[in-house]
Amino acid sequence: MIRKIITFTLVLLTSVIYSEVERSKVSLKRGPGSDVLYFDFGETAPSSYLGVERLQEPKLEDLHLGFLEPTPGYYQGPDGGEVYQWAKNHYQWKRADGSVYTEWANGTFKLDFPSGTGFVSAPASCNGCLSTLIWNYPDLTKVTKYWMAHRKEYDYIRQKPIAFENYLLVSETKFGKPKLEFGNYEFYGSEKWSEYLRVFGDNFKMKPFLSFMKSEFQLENRGKIPVLLFDKYEEIKDYIGADIPGGSEEGGFGGRDSITLCCGEKMPQPTGVLEFDSDALRRIHFGTFYHEAVHNLEQISCLKIQTETGKFPQTDILDPWFEEGLANYAEAKFYERKQFHIYNDAEKLIRENKVPKSFKALLDAKFKDLLPYSIGPLLIKHIHETYGKEAIISYQKETCVGVSPLHALQNATGVSPDQILKDSLSRFEKEKDSILRNGKKLQLAGFTTMNSKFPNEYKNFLDKGFSLPESAMDIKSYTDLPSLQKIFPANVETYSGKLEGDFLGPNSSYFYLWKKGNYRWYGDSFEANVFPGNQILFRGSNFTLIEWEDGKKQYISPKGDSVIYFNLESKSYLDINGKQVTP
Repeated sequence: MIRKIITFTLVLLTSVIYSEVERSKVSLKRGPGSDVLYFDFGETAPSSYLGVERLQEPKLEDLHLGFLEPTPGYYQGPDGGEVYQWAKNHYQWKRADGSVYTEWANGTFKLDFPSGTGFVSAPASCNGCLSTLIWNYPDLTKVTKYWMAHRKEYDYIRQKPIAFENYLLVSETKFGKPKLEFGNYEFYGSEKWSEYLRVFGDNFKMKPFLSFMKSEFQLENRGKIPVLLFDKYEEIKDYIGADIPGGSEEGGFGGRDSITLCCGEKMPQPTGVLEFDSDALRRIHFGTFYHEAVHNLEQISCLKIQTETGKFPQTDILDPWFEEGLANYAEAKFYERKQFHIYNDAEKLIRENKVPKSFKALLDAKFKDLLPYSIGPLLIKHIHETYGKEAIISYQKETCVGVSPLHALQNATGVSPDQILKDSLSRFEKEKDSILRNGKKLQLAGFTTMNSKFPNEYKNFLDKGFSLPESAMDIKSYTDLPSLQKIFPANVETYSGKLEGDFLGPNSSYFYLWKKGNYRWYGDSFEANVFPGNQILFRGSNFTLIEWEDGKKQYISPKGDSVIYFNLESKSYLDINGKQVTP
């Protein structure tokens, strides 16, 4: 019995001695006498750029331990805390302040606190890049400091994906204070955007739009949505690191953490002339904002899905037909001018035989011929109206977690993707005429209505037209011909020389002004061109009327003969060959 006790005592003593040998002390690599650094990231994530700039940033050299050899086992840290090493540069250090430091051989390290606060540093993923830094908080909010290689600077992003939040923390030093806060949208830009922002709320139907996107597609964003407004195309291109598909006229980029728009230098600036300034604002393509807002909503919702499932695809799913198609489909719902452009561009692509014959070919084409912007919405419309919103929701969820577009679309509809493409184009052929027939009206929706100097006379013309004989030989009196000078002069003084473009006209007629001052009234069956000096050329159904400022008139009939009145009494008749005749 005594022998057994002695044996047990020797074993225990040996274990203690062995343990003490195993737990040899490990110093900080930057020097055995260096102080152990401690960190405090606060209890909640900062919500401003200034706040994140002040966050402590642990560095590898601050925490890295200097092991003499890569022997697995337990060690004692420089603060007395327990250290366990699995392999070279892969170990865990339970520090005296309760935090736990873990390091991996690839340079990744993290620092976790019992409160749930933590920090992660991931090494650079490309040459010239800097590490990605992440601060985690107990309420599942995190701040990511992400290196933007093309700009050679960091972006700070505040994230809470489960709550539909992921937004850029904007540097007010660089972008200034927000010029407008509209719902969750915060706009940053120069004074060139002042007129745009002044009327933005009257043109962006925010509540109906957000409600539609949530109810129909389960897409939403509950966080802030910074909107960065750039004055020049080169500025936005440098910021996002890519060209905007389709060019720089009216463009932007709807990202996961913000929206960018271009170009302030093309935005209307106030002139002090109320009528002119109001017209300029009507010409802004506010539909671009709907388009980019859809991209932002879709990407935030996709991030939420990935976070909930834990499935983050290693490579992005490339399906621009869906991304741009959904954005244009939604834009057309709320900005009617867009509908015409979608149908007009699609009709042209089909006519030129540029539309792929299979769904895979559509995917492979990517942005070729800007197919996603016109063919994409046709597919979205067909799927949405035929298979219901559940099909769109299903497709988006599956592609977010890495399912291929071919399989995701088959799963969502129960129909082959090739058949979906074929049916969408067939549906388009049946519907296009009604849209394209009203193309001008859709294109100019919301534009300024140009007024005639003689509104009653012009209205009477629109209602009744001109009643003229089939032959010019039947015109017997100067007064048998209408006075174009009392119908078609327009109030163009506000715009002449300063603006060239389309206007609406009264009663479904239209108007075009050239910068030199000449202009045209037109409709389905007529056009009246007014030239400098007030010469007016009118073309109707197979006949032409001309009137000069001095009162001279000419009528060319549907038969081809004509009569010219040089004044009230003097006239000349011409046959279809232009030879003078007597009626």
